[in-house]
Amino acid sequence: MKIPFEKKTEKRGNDSMIRIMIHTPVNLRGHMLDYLKNNLPNLEKKIGDKISLYTPHDLEYCSNCSEQWLGPSIEKGIFPDLMITHVPEFASLGNRVESGLFSDIAGQFASEHPVREELHMLTDPHGLFYPLFVVPMVMFYNTKKIKENELKHSWSDLFNEKFKVILPNRDKPLSRAVGAYLKHEFPDKFPEFEERAVYEGSPPSVIKSVISGEYDIGITNFSFAMMAEGRGIAINPPKEGFILLPQVIAWKKGADEKLKVIADLLMHEDMQNYLSKQGCWPALSGIPIHDMIAYNGRLENWQGWESYIEEVSEFDQYPGK
Repeated sequence: MKIPFEKKTEKRGNDSMIRIMIHTPVNLRGHMLDYLKNNLPNLEKKIGDKISLYTPHDLEYCSNCSEQWLGPSIEKGIFPDLMITHVPEFASLGNRVESGLFSDIAGQFASEHPVREELHMLTDPHGLFYPLFVVPMVMFYNTKKIKENELKHSWSDLFNEKFKVILPNRDKPLSRAVGAYLKHEFPDKFPEFEERAVYEGSPPSVIKSVISGEYDIGITNFSFAMMAEGRGIAINPPKEGFILLPQVIAWKKGADEKLKVIADLLMHEDMQNYLSKQGCWPALSGIPIHDMIAYNGRLENWQGWESYIEEVSEFDQYPGK
């Protein structure tokens, strides 16, 4: 169902205020905010408007302590001019094309800055999303509680009733992406999994719960898992490929094309190299990409943005515990 959208423009004196939403993983968000803040005077000069940076935790966008900011922003008339965000956020819209909310500036930018070959399938045929980078989702396990030969190195390991499984809170983008995949790929096993699995806390707290032995298997992003390896946990690489949590840039319908300078900045090799070092898969060609992309079955079997978003929406509507 399409969310009603009332277009409003915030004013600061005689100039319009450009709103930018940054909702990337928490371990990346701080650096990205600082990077944009440090370049803000130059960006404002190029654009000719004042820029205000937001996250879902800012009071204007926060709703019931949830990280889902998009719907409330439309209802309040504060829909951002530019968004750097997790794709699961768009599941609340229904059909993103029919919503009429987005500009095709992303498609123009993709023509000027083609996505690297390894991620080329993420290029949006509608030109509404530009894939800035991908965060791979991984399983990790307590090496004292699970021996490697007990694992199938498959997402089906999550359905082994011997293992206690924990994910971050159910409304976290990570959990929505993982839940969407599991529900779609394992429809017969998913109901039992939902009854048994625990959705609680943040990605860092999930890691602590597995390290402590309270849980056997957890799911987090690759960056957090890499940092925690060697502390009694190991990554369980799935033969099906890592679950994808794409991070995209999207522009509001009617946004000024000058806002492409923000995407230019985020595609600079400094930022893209930083993302690579954090275990993400950056969009810029020539930037090193972690060899874990070899487990790229989810990329090879990519079914498009509409399919991805619909699967997240179906998970969101699934009756939780």
